[in-house]
This record gives sequence, C-alpha cells and structure tokens, in this order.
Amino acid sequence: MKKIYTLFFALGLGMALPTAATDVLAATNTSVAGAQAIKSEDVTTAAEFTDIPNSHWAKNEVMQLVEMGIMTGYGDMQFRPDIAITVGEAAHSFTKAGYESLIKDVVSTPFSVDVPLTRKQMESALVQAFNLQSNGEVSGLIDWSSLTSLDKGSVGIVPQYGTLPGTQNGLFNPETTVDRATFAVILHKALVESGKIVTTKKYELTNIELSANFIRIPSTVNLMKVSFDEHPIYLRSTESILFMNHTRIDNSFSRDNIYTYNIGGKGATIELTVRSFDNGDYFLFSKISNPSKSAVTVDVIQKENDVSSFELKRYDRYKIKRNDKDVFGSDTTSYPTGLLRFVKQDGSVKERMVGQSYLSKQLSLEYENDGYSYMRQLLVEKEALSYAQVGTTLLSVHTLESKGNDIVDQWYMNADGQLFENEENMESWMKESAEYYKKRNNWYTASGPYNKMATTTEPMPDTGQGYGRNLLLLKEDRALVLYNEQEDRYFENLIYNSFVNLKNFKGDKDYWETEVTSTYLKDLYDITAPFIDTRFNEQIALFYYNSGDDFGIENAKEPLRNYADLLVSQKSKGNVIPVNDGSHYISDYFPIAQDVTTHASMNHVLGGMNILLMAYNEFKDEKYLDEARAIQTAIAADKDDWLRESGDIWYRISPMRDYKGDDYKHLTLEDLINSYKLWRDIDPTYLPLLEEMIASKASFLSNEKLGYTTKIKNGLRDIGLLQYLPKGEERTDAL
Repeated sequence: MKKIYTLFFALGLGMALPTAATDVLAATNTSVAGAQAIKSEDVTTAAEFTDIPNSHWAKNEVMQLVEMGIMTGYGDMQFRPDIAITVGEAAHSFTKAGYESLIKDVVSTPFSVDVPLTRKQMESALVQAFNLQSNGEVSGLIDWSSLTSLDKGSVGIVPQYGTLPGTQNGLFNPETTVDRATFAVILHKALVESGKIVTTKKYELTNIELSANFIRIPSTVNLMKVSFDEHPIYLRSTESILFMNHTRIDNSFSRDNIYTYNIGGKGATIELTVRSFDNGDYFLFSKISNPSKSAVTVDVIQKENDVSSFELKRYDRYKIKRNDKDVFGSDTTSYPTGLLRFVKQDGSVKERMVGQSYLSKQLSLEYENDGYSYMRQLLVEKEALSYAQVGTTLLSVHTLESKGNDIVDQWYMNADGQLFENEENMESWMKESAEYYKKRNNWYTASGPYNKMATTTEPMPDTGQGYGRNLLLLKEDRALVLYNEQEDRYFENLIYNSFVNLKNFKGDKDYWETEVTSTYLKDLYDITAPFIDTRFNEQIALFYYNSGDDFGIENAKEPLRNYADLLVSQKSKGNVIPVNDGSHYISDYFPIAQDVTTHASMNHVLGGMNILLMAYNEFKDEKYLDEARAIQTAIAADKDDWLRESGDIWYRISPMRDYKGDDYKHLTLEDLINSYKLWRDIDPTYLPLLEEMIASKASFLSNEKLGYTTKIKNGLRDIGLLQYLPKGEERTDAL
C-alpha cells in the first residue's frame, strides 16, 4: 500500500515540476486496483482545446477526465492548464468522480468557492479519501511555521508516504495553489489507484489549426454567453462582464435583438445588435463605448460545430490605389477582412463576411440655434478576426480593443448558405470594393455605415479623418443593381439592412435630415445641420419606390408621394428661384432653423422634376405634373445660359440668377436621360430641348475623355439616342 501512495503523492505534489510528474508516471506502467492490472489504450480523437496539443505533459489525463465528464474546459475552447483551479471547480470534479464527501470540509471553510485551491486543501481532501494515517515521523521539508496547529496534523501525514518535489527555498509551502493540469493528473491517478479507471488512454489528437494572429489567453477570463441560441456566441474579457438589458425591435422584414453589458467598473459598455432576416441570415454589430481613460478589450466569440474544413477569402488580395486629391481627401479605410467559408460534415456550406474593427472618437459641434453636427474621428482601422479549428469545431474571435475615451465598432454577416452564387461574383465584388473603396460601405454599425466625409464638412478633425453617415450611402444602390443582376444573397442582406438603417435614421421626422454641416453651405448661406437635402431625399424615395415592394417593405411608395408633396409646397414657402410667372426652380436645401433661400443646381433640379413626374404617373394627381412643368419651362427659358461654351452645363443658379460652378461629370447626364424618358410618355414637346442638352453634355465628356457610366449607356439605349454615347471607358460609378 505504501508503494501506491508514494507514487501517488510524488506525482501529486510535484505541481511546480511537470517533468518530475511525468518521470514518476513513466517509472511504472502498472498499478494495483484490486487484483486487476491497469490496461492502456491508444486513441485517436479530435482535439478539444487550443491549449492542450499533443505535446502537453498532462494531455492524456486531461482528455480522459474531460471525456468522462469529470473536468471541463471553458466556452472559448481553452482548458487553461496553468491557472489555479478554484475550490468550486475542484469540488465539482471530486463530486463527478464519486468523491462528493471528501471535499465538504474544504468548501465549508470561510473562503469562497471561487478562491484557488491550495496544496494544503488538496492534501486534506486526499488524506480523507484514502484514510491515510500518520506514523509519527516529522518532515524537515515542510515550513511548519506557516501552518496553524489545526493544519499540522493532516499536512504532516503526506511526507511520510513519499518525497516532495517542487519545494520552494528548500521548504514545501502548503499555501501554494494547485494548477488545473496538475489537479487533473492527481485526480486521474487517484481514480486509477482506486479502480475507478481500469483502462488509461493515450491520446493522439487531430491537428489544431490556428490563424497566425490567434492568441491564447492563459489567464483567468470572464465569459458571458449571449442570449442568442441559433449559434453559440460569447463575450470574453479579462474585465468583469455584467448583463444590463435586452431589447427587441421588430420590423416587417427584420428583427433586432440588442444586448447591453457593462465591462469593468469604469463605465465602459458593449452593445451587441443581432439583426436577423427572414432568410435565416443576420448581421452582428458590436460596439464598445468607453468614456473612461482605461483600456478595455472584449472578444466576441462564435463557435461552429461539425465543421470539416474552412477557408478565408481575403479582400486584400486586391490592392487599393488610393486617391487623396478629391473632395474627400485621404480615406484610410479599406474593405472588410474577407469571407470565411466553412463546410459542415453533412456537406452544407456556411459563410460569414467579416468586417474590420474601427476605433474612433465621437465629435459634435453645437450651434446657437440648438442644432448639432455629428462626426467621428477615425483613429485606426484594424483587423479583428482570428480563428482556430479544434477538431470539428471552428472558433472565430472578433476582437474589439478600446484604448480609452473612444468607440470601437465591428461587424460580420452570417449566412446559412453561400453569400455569392459563384466564385466569379465574389471575386468581382472584392475587386470593385478595392477600386471604388471610397464609395463602398465597409464600416457598418447598427445605426448605419460611416464613410469619409468631404473636407468641406465640420467638425473635421485636424487629421482630416472625419467620418459620418452619408444618406446617399446609407441606401445600397450598387447592391440593388447587383442583386437584380445576380441574385447574390450578400446583396439581398445589404438591401434589407439598408431599409432598417433608413427607417432608424429618419425616426419620427417627416423627412431625412442631414446630421453633418457643409462648410460650403455655411459660408454661402449660414446654414448648419440639420437641414433637408433635396437630392438625398429624392434618392431615398427612389430606393423605396424601385425596390421596396420586391423586398416586402410596407408602404414602399409613400416616400415618393411624401417627397413630391414636399416639393410642391416649396413655392408657398419661398424656397424657389423664379424665372417668370409660371416657371421656377426649387432650391437645393431646406434649412430647419434658418430662413434663407439657397441656390438650385441642375442635378437637383432635374432630380426633383423626375420625382414629380414619377409621382404623377403613380398617383395621377395633377399638382405633381403642374410643378414638373414649372421646372421644365424654367430650364427651357434659361437653356442658353445653362450651356457653357465647352458643352458642359453650369453647376448651379443662385437666387440672384447668376451661374457658377463645375457640374458633376456624369450625374447630370444620367438625370437628363431620365427626364427624357419620363417626358416622352407624358409630353413629348420637351424632348428636342432635352436631346440638345444631352448631346451637349455628352460631347463635353467625349472631348474631355471622361467616358460614361453603365447607367448612361443603358439609358441612351432605352431612349434610342445611343449615338450620343460619350467616347472613353465605361465606369460603374459616376464621377
């Protein structure tokens, strides 16, 4: 019997020396369990933890106890072998192993079950388990001065049964803690010695595949499972995590489940918004708001089970050619990280589009009229994704790192199928995102995407890295075009998400108001945010009208009617530039707080007129046609003044009726083509005038070698004027 205990305690108390423990274990391959010899079995199985590879000294004991349900790892697929096991964890394992009674004295101490288990407590429990008796010998290896009189009896027993490797300063300190790997080895040996394990196992674990940036966290962490049951999602942080609240918002086409948690004790919070759609896909938006000076890191972790293989298709295979000389200046953002594709063991394919993380500061500027202009200063765009495949489980980690006094955003889109119909569509989108990186959304948040703002906006930080919510980019026009052409699931989800963002941005207001001030308008007219931009509202109304019904959006035609009504009302409000008794232009901007009439630009004028014609076709109300005629006759009266010698069109007419500014290169030609198409079916008498303006603008584009957009090409073909197609290359986006 002494031989058994000598082996057991030599192994069990060598906690600081794993090598010594394995040496002892290797010294014998049989032991006594009744009259039975212990058998050994070689097993090949899937790994379960990122930190228990084949090379780990306690691999076999850990894996067998986990297999038996006696010990468990953590939700982030780490076992954390080197951290101290707690009294509560030890009690749970002893109970599962059939030693429920032996830990009672330990957990009944005045210490919490969350405190680390000491060697003294471990020894006391094992003395009880094996009914060890003292032979009266006194060990010189024990620091007796560190013990109370009550402890000396039990602690003194163990040295009588063997050596005590792992001493400190020549003395064994029973107050040191027991790490989880050593505890596993001790308990495993106890179960072997007691006959509860009759066959030990030697495990060969399948490979653990980690991304190059994957980080194991060996220390104690806090894990919180998010209340979202379709896929296991966890929050992980070394700071405390406290659930605060859950809110659900139902739309006819989506559902938002919003979970809020306090992180640490200094005011930082993380908000997770799970935006799910009827097709089973969802966005997960994560946002840390940290008003303190303390750094906070939170990992959003998701596990996918039964995965046979995976791959990450990265965007950065396609390099960005940056243009820092346009009105937006330097835009340091890029594109999402990539598309994570995993094939399940049943052959099904799941995909996830993963965005970067964006660390920023909130900026705001208050005006005397109680208005505000809002912007974010981008500090850094950073890759958030790391991953590990452990056995058949794919663990993806999305890391949000706050430096203090900042906001961190990260997003991904999860799909129950393939996001693109084929590889060609996916590759094409990635290339396009690199080429048009300033006009493709990549910084998604639950309240809408953020994009680089023009240098003529405020409050612009000194770095020039000001980002805001641009209403034109809030709607996903390009995604709508590609979805209609290709029916890719990715674009379908972007469009649904766009409708949610537009609804939330508008709130309970009648129209969509800007939240960023243009210093160009401020200098001209003293206009500050918020104000109504006619072009923005026109484009949003068209987005609803052209796609809302197809996506099941309630009252999708009402934004068209509402905006047409707004345009009709502007004459009585004085927001027009008169030409003659029956003709006028509607101003581009309608201030909320200021009383001022702004200029009218040709692209806004045409866009508003086209909306009125569409509203007339849809609702058959003559007031829309009358207002459209007032605009068209104004253009006819001033046509010669609008056209420049170069063939181009002036950008705008002021309330004083002077013409200034360089027009958009392609946008106005697109509008002229749409006007031609609409008047052709309502009143063809205006077509010669519109054709003349189309020809003039197209000749300018040809002379300047500016090419044309796909919209221009298709539009000219539809109206039978393809002879005016500008020379040059075809472009996806208008200049």
